[in-house]
Amino acid sequence: MHTPPERSIAPRTPSAPLAPSASLRRGIWVMLASVLGFSFNTLLLRHLTGPGRAATPELALLFRSAVGIAVVLLAFRGRRPTEIRPVFFDRGLILRGFTGLLGTAAYYVTVPSLGVGRATLISTTYFVFAPMIAVFALGEVLTWRRGLWIAVAFVGIVGLVQSGGGAPLEFVGGEEWLALAGAVLAAWSVVLVRSLTARYSIGTIYLAQCVWIVLPLAVIAGPHVTELATSDWLLLTIAALAASFGQLAMNEGYRILSVTTGASIQMLWPVLTSLGGIYFFHEAFALVQILGAVVILLAIWRLTLDQARPTKLTTPNLPGPDLPKPL
Repeated sequence: MHTPPERSIAPRTPSAPLAPSASLRRGIWVMLASVLGFSFNTLLLRHLTGPGRAATPELALLFRSAVGIAVVLLAFRGRRPTEIRPVFFDRGLILRGFTGLLGTAAYYVTVPSLGVGRATLISTTYFVFAPMIAVFALGEVLTWRRGLWIAVAFVGIVGLVQSGGGAPLEFVGGEEWLALAGAVLAAWSVVLVRSLTARYSIGTIYLAQCVWIVLPLAVIAGPHVTELATSDWLLLTIAALAASFGQLAMNEGYRILSVTTGASIQMLWPVLTSLGGIYFFHEAFALVQILGAVVILLAIWRLTLDQARPTKLTTPNLPGPDLPKPL
């Protein structure tokens, strides 16, 4: 699942000088490329797991994680080295891996049933749950302004998850609840990353998620890999590479851009996937769902602005879980 970036709790440092206009333009283009990579991955996932296809959400997630491991070990070069041993022995990294597994699996499983648009929009709500979890897990302060926008977001969530008419939440099905559970797990994963960045690199944390997704899925979905046609192998690999490209491009974009600018661009991902779902797969939104989606995106944007407002300082950014985040 992709989601907005996870933020470190490392001590705040004074803002770096503004990048030249050429660097800012590069950051914007790189971030837009990231959005396109995530959107392409999500729409291809929807195609691959549609009716009559041999690929399942479990196989798609297995391919994505396996390719992610290869990318981290062979192509990723961060400021700190990628460590392998702690992935198997550090309890925090193991827990981060399993929360990432469950959160991303919930997203992948609900894409075929809810549609790429609604599944992605619901997964994006992890940004709303993360600050609440951080209050209890990390002792972070929840300001009244941020609490207000979280409450507004919950109003939007009630509208988005409706699967029929009637009273609020009366027609919320099991798939919607599963998608929301995935968003909560993704938020927990974000909070874990915030604490792990004090000890480990981005590559190590990302590797932990990929490894602890691959290991159980190799047993669950691995035996079915041989049932895939050559075209499915190719498309699943392309989808996984698109997700990895989106992740690395997002990291680079946040290295150049401010949190507010980068997050605002990343919000195009659920919008593009929703439009793609409507155009390519004839997905439809009820009016209450559209209004709910608009309210959620507005609240997330305001939460991002509020996070950047208290001081003119920036914090390091890390790759998201792919919410819907994915990885």
